[in-house]
Amino acid sequence: MVEITEIDDPRISFYRSLRYTPPSHIEANVFIAEGEKVVLRLLRSPLKIHSIFAILDFYQTYIDLINFKMVPEDFRYYAEKSLMEKIVGFHLHSGIMAIGFKPQNANIDELSGNIVALNRINNSENVGQISRICRAFAVNSLLVDEKSTSPFLRRAVRVSMGNIFDLKVRETTNILEDIAELKKRDFSIISCEVCPSSINIYDFSFPEKFVIIFGNEHYGISPEILAISDTIVSIPIQKEVESLNVAIATAIVLNEFNRKKRYRNVAN
Repeated sequence: MVEITEIDDPRISFYRSLRYTPPSHIEANVFIAEGEKVVLRLLRSPLKIHSIFAILDFYQTYIDLINFKMVPEDFRYYAEKSLMEKIVGFHLHSGIMAIGFKPQNANIDELSGNIVALNRINNSENVGQISRICRAFAVNSLLVDEKSTSPFLRRAVRVSMGNIFDLKVRETTNILEDIAELKKRDFSIISCEVCPSSINIYDFSFPEKFVIIFGNEHYGISPEILAISDTIVSIPIQKEVESLNVAIATAIVLNEFNRKKRYRNVAN
């Protein structure tokens, strides 16, 4: 292991000033995992790890897992927690961080099962919550358009509690083309949007294969996507409340899908 004693040590440049995602992370195709639970999930995931920066207790507790993951010894950094906080630029709860390599962007033919798509969702906390919700309700594929926040930004990874590491993620530059292609592959296209033609989610029968799209809370789903959707569904709420947080809406819809799926399985 390598002890870090200076705030400007070039070996830990990826960990410097992490209040926001540094441009160097985007250029190097890496992301930051912070906190014990998130770093452990990264260690247990199939993703490659660049380095670990943590207090000594973490290495002593999880050395077998770190060795199994084959994190190079020259990239196992440790320091006093007070110095770590000066380097990263904010208070650390656990003093445990790691840098991971982003997985290769999934090809469209790698997306499988039921797919959640994000349209213009630019809040990283919402994107992180949705990643976690997808895993909770057995959705393993996430399609993210170019106007949405990357699910590998620091805050999104943290809020996802590392569940993003186990999803197939496609960050697309043309979501309309991707949706049209998935439609050709027999995926039903479902948009979650409040409009006169929408169907109450509790009256809706989910198809076997689908892409369900969630949009920006202020602007909604783009008209172009709504135009090529097979179905538009909505969650019934009181008229006085204009809309729900998009992550909450995702949880309600996916829970309803799972509830109906369990009911069908029991019935059969």
